[in-house]
Amino acid sequence: MKIRYLNREEIDNLKWDSCIHYALNGNIYGYTWYLDNSCEYWGGLVEGDYESVFPLIWNKKFFGLPQLYQPYFCQQLGVYSVNFLSKGRLKQFYDAIPERFRYINIQINESNMLGENWGFNVMERSNYLLPLNKSYEELHAGYSTNLKRSLKKVPREELHVTQSIKPEALVDLYRKYQGPKISAANEAVFHMAHRIIYNALHRGLGFLSGIENKNGELITGGFFLSSHSRIVNLIPATSPEGREVNGMHYLLDIIIMSNAGRPVVLDFEGSSVPSIARFFKSFGSEDYPYFQIIRNNLPFYLKWIKPS
Repeated sequence: MKIRYLNREEIDNLKWDSCIHYALNGNIYGYTWYLDNSCEYWGGLVEGDYESVFPLIWNKKFFGLPQLYQPYFCQQLGVYSVNFLSKGRLKQFYDAIPERFRYINIQINESNMLGENWGFNVMERSNYLLPLNKSYEELHAGYSTNLKRSLKKVPREELHVTQSIKPEALVDLYRKYQGPKISAANEAVFHMAHRIIYNALHRGLGFLSGIENKNGELITGGFFLSSHSRIVNLIPATSPEGREVNGMHYLLDIIIMSNAGRPVVLDFEGSSVPSIARFFKSFGSEDYPYFQIIRNNLPFYLKWIKPS
């Protein structure tokens, strides 16, 4: 099995994207256009004629040393393959990560089950998924008692459900109310959100949906990716008024109702915040973990600064 590292300009977009499309564990985050709009620098490990690929996103923000990191709006990457991802195939890929990346802190997809003694600290992270291939009545029956109670309190006659939302309006809502809660969020992150939304909409791989009050003001909204039989809750945002009327409860219930009976999965995206995790679980979703991996091979005089 031959694995080689390619810089971004050396990658064949068509072959790479074909691998992501047909991979047994493919997801939207691995497409070249998505990576191009998620970061400034990336390359990738490629097996053979793109039977398997492994995107590596990097920067030099730590004393000028190249490091692999996980960008915003890109929950999980790792090795993708049209072949079965055996431990042997995976180990060859992780062993092939160029040594110049002295620090690695990335999140890999649920199919990348690393073995022991591979040189990484592996941490499990939660991701909540809800298959929608049942009737809405069956899905609603799986809601928690608290969620059902919250949905009954929604003043529906005072609200308007809409998909006629400008990306700028959603990102502004996200910037104002969710941005302050996000560590190290800055304007670059919000510009990234714009780019991803517009590129996904252009390709028919996403949609906007939201709740307006009686004055036509957006109080709750979300951008949802749609790929690989998943609807991904990528950019949710709500105002204090939206929270007051249980707007996000209502919006997600509408998404579920609109897609009930389809062979798709609603991917809430996970959260390490217990209250958000409980909210996602209240819809009857189940946890399908993915993994954060860290390797710290920095020089000894810098090693202590970064987590290992």
